[in-house]
Amino acid sequence: MMNRIVTLFVVFALFGCDDSQIQIRFDQQSEYERVLVIDKSDKRYLRFGKPNSANESVISLSDPRAVPTEYIRIAALGPMLTPNPNRALMIGLGGGTYTTLLKRHFPNLHIDAVEIDPVVVEAAKNFFGVQEDERFKIHVADGAKFVKETQNIYDLVFIDAYSGKGIPQALSGPSFFDAVKAITSAEGVVVLNLFNHHGRDSSLIRLFKNRFPHTACIRSSDHLNLVLFGKSSDMPARDNLIAATQKFSAATDLSFDLEKIAKKLVMKCEV
Repeated sequence: MMNRIVTLFVVFALFGCDDSQIQIRFDQQSEYERVLVIDKSDKRYLRFGKPNSANESVISLSDPRAVPTEYIRIAALGPMLTPNPNRALMIGLGGGTYTTLLKRHFPNLHIDAVEIDPVVVEAAKNFFGVQEDERFKIHVADGAKFVKETQNIYDLVFIDAYSGKGIPQALSGPSFFDAVKAITSAEGVVVLNLFNHHGRDSSLIRLFKNRFPHTACIRSSDHLNLVLFGKSSDMPARDNLIAATQKFSAATDLSFDLEKIAKKLVMKCEV
C-alpha cells in the first residue's frame, strides 16, 4: 500500500523559489512511469515522474466547468471543424479533461479514449471525476495497436499521448498516421498536440501535413504548445467557423470564449 494513494502533506520547492505547500493525493509507480496527483491551492494536477514536472492535466477544485489548460481550450475547436460529429477518439487519456469537455457540451457524441497505462486511468477516475457510461468508453490499450485494429470511423481524433519522455515512437511514425487517416471520416478532423517542440518535431509536422493536407494551427500564449488541426477535406471558411462558435457558445454554458480562440486559428498552417 505504500506506493498506492498518498494523502500526506509534503512541502516541495516548486518552480524555483515557490515553496508553498502542496498535497500529494496519489503517487504510484506504474509499468511505464511514476504517476502523481497533486493539489495546490484551487488546482489539481496530474504529473508524471516528479512532483515538479510538467502538468499533464489540470482541473479547478472549486469550479468543475472551468478548463484551466489553454491547449485543451484550443483543441475544443476540433468539433467545430467537422459537420455534426458523431464519434470521437482520444489517444492518451491523462486526467480526462478533454473527454469531460466533450461529454458535457456534445451530448450526441460517442467517445472512445485509449490509454496504455491503467494507473493513469485509476488516477483519472478517482481524482478527476472521469466516469464511463454508454457514450464514453475507456480502452486500456496501446494507442497504435488500437488505431490499426478498430473497425470504427471517427469524425474527431485527438492525439495527446505524451509520457514523461515525450511522444512514444509508435505514435509518431508513418504507419501510425496512415492508420489514423484510415479511421478518420471523409470530413473528419485530426487534432495533434505538440508540447515544447520549437522545431524539434518538424519531421512529425511534415508527416502530419502529408496525411492531412488541409491544416490549421494555434500556438498557446506561453508558446509551449502547438495544436495542429488536419483534414483531408477543406477547412471551413473563417467567417463560417466564427459564426459556428458564436452559435455554439450561445447555446451552451461553455466557460471560455471559443470565438476568441477561433479568431486566432492560422489557416494553411506553416510551422
